[in-house]
Amino acid sequence: MRRLSLVLGVLLLGCSPEVPPPQEAPPQESPPLVVYASVADGERLAATLEKFTGATGIPVDLRTGAAAEHVDALIAKTGDPADVLITDDLVEIWRAADRGALRPVSSTAIGTHHASLRDPDALWFVAEIRPLAVARTGDTAPWLVDFEELGGPSFAGRLCLSSSALASNRVLLAVLVERMGTREAERLVRRWVRNLAQAPYPDDVSLRAAISSGECDYGIVSNPHTVFGNWDKVPFPQAYAATSLGINRHAASPDAAQALADWVLVNASVRIPSYADLPQAGIAGWRAEEVRLLAERAGYR
Repeated sequence: MRRLSLVLGVLLLGCSPEVPPPQEAPPQESPPLVVYASVADGERLAATLEKFTGATGIPVDLRTGAAAEHVDALIAKTGDPADVLITDDLVEIWRAADRGALRPVSSTAIGTHHASLRDPDALWFVAEIRPLAVARTGDTAPWLVDFEELGGPSFAGRLCLSSSALASNRVLLAVLVERMGTREAERLVRRWVRNLAQAPYPDDVSLRAAISSGECDYGIVSNPHTVFGNWDKVPFPQAYAATSLGINRHAASPDAAQALADWVLVNASVRIPSYADLPQAGIAGWRAEEVRLLAERAGYR
């Protein structure tokens, strides 16, 4: 009986099916880095982010919209979560940091970034600046004009401006207040308003077109050298519009967000020497309410 049991055991083992080797689980794809962006040149930003993906392998989900709405969503932690905020509005990125919606950018590169182009606590940094300067039409004289001269009587009926609600103009007014004091800055803006040839234009594009066509002799525009080439080329701008970047405090992919910040700082950020005398970017946020009230009192719409 013992021998028969042994034989049956051998037969049963010989007939048992082979057990397949364990299958390796397919690699998990990393979720895309979600970027909230409110920038005028969305195509150029998209091209920059494509270069980042090509260099790092990190996919990016770019979502564009209004700066204030993006910041509201970050502060309230509502809607689809974003990892990174990129905006042309310095007031809004300052507000995001002020309300605790951003985390510090942990990078050795930010320490070498020009001090005026980053938050003192490294909560955001400026990646691009677009100088604000006086542009003129054709061969109109005088050739070189500064902001204060535009308030003089010789410019009556010759000046055009874009809306005071534009982010670039809010930065300009904040710089004037910082440099001149509220009272003198308001007096200058009132003189600008008296010299207007037309009501303020809704955007920079319309203002540029009006200057190019001769409808206005002079205007204050951002990055005018790309269109006109005849602006006062000071070594460093008195004021500027800017594109800035910050990381959401509650980012779902904080490591990828930090990788983007590092990459922008090294590969796609503005290069300004440390000795340059530039206005602190944060004053646009610090003086935002003061600027709004000044423009209202001066009749600058």
